[in-house]
Amino acid sequence: MNIEYTQGFFKSLIKLKMPSVFREIKWFIQRGKRGYSDQDCWNINSYLCEVISPMIREMKNGTGCPGNLYDIKKKNKECWKWEEILEEIAQGFEAAQSIEEEKFLQFKKNKEGFYENWTDKKKQEQLTKKFDKGISLFVEYFWNLWD
Repeated sequence: MNIEYTQGFFKSLIKLKMPSVFREIKWFIQRGKRGYSDQDCWNINSYLCEVISPMIREMKNGTGCPGNLYDIKKKNKECWKWEEILEEIAQGFEAAQSIEEEKFLQFKKNKEGFYENWTDKKKQEQLTKKFDKGISLFVEYFWNLWD
């Protein structure tokens, strides 16, 4: 193997990768200092969908629920209604993320061998309905999202 070729390859790799490593470090520090990075601001809706779903699911492991959702009849599962609402909110934000990533698009090969995309309207409508329900519940219970 040619040593000059190998050295050139690694130099090129470092030139390509180092700027992204520095950006990642910068964004990491920004998140530590202010809670978000410049990168997060480029596409806030996508960032929030990514962050909110796991946070909402984490709340299901909490210790309480809003008083009007407390079910005294369900022993050891008094907050079951709240857990269902939290799951619907999380799924709503996941649906939004799927919409953002255009997961309703389908691809198929045409007669010439090229790929064409088309919109799966049914899937798009399902994702939109799920998001609408989740965001509606998020707004309704916003002041209850604490543990």
